[in-house]
Amino acid sequence: MKKLERMTKQGAQAGLECLLAICRDEEQKAADRISAAKALIDYGRKAEAVDEGAVRVVLEGVPKEYLV
Repeated sequence: MKKLERMTKQGAQAGLECLLAICRDEEQKAADRISAAKALIDYGRKAEAVDEGAVRVVLEGVPKEYLV
């Protein structure tokens, strides 16, 4: 059981690192970077609610056409 838990934790960590790499790679398409950022935000919301459920995210360099 502990081995499964360790493997699950390692897999989750690798997934988060991959998403972070996509977000930081300015050569990736904006849509891919935004999608990765949304996945990270959703993961963060599930992991821990901060400030009564508020999540603050700073996205730099997002083209204006993607901003609402």
